[in-house]
Amino acid sequence: MVFEARAGGRIVLEYRDAEDAEGSDVVAGRAEGLVEDVRPAERLADRLSPLLPGGGLAFTGHLDFDLRAAGTGTDLDVHYRVSGSTVGSADFAAGIEISFGQSLDMEDTEARSTE
Repeated sequence: MVFEARAGGRIVLEYRDAEDAEGSDVVAGRAEGLVEDVRPAERLADRLSPLLPGGGLAFTGHLDFDLRAAGTGTDLDVHYRVSGSTVGSADFAAGIEISFGQSLDMEDTEARSTE
């Protein structure tokens, strides 16, 4: 994973099967994108495009993460917009909710394991 957390920074993600805990299986997919906006403790925005097997873009996901103080914690608003999708990217688009949920579950588990 490459995530250069600055405006214009590169993002490169390689996806593996969820059952591949050791990372020994082949890469199942790849996505590339750019960070569009960074405001520490306030906002992170990026665009990320999964690649089709032939190397073309499946679609572009536009993600906005907005943070704000809330009592003793922080509220997080996530906005996800898809553009440029094609018939060939239907399987990718159908997996967005599941994949995003798995990512949040993994982050939650990792955050708890360091406490």
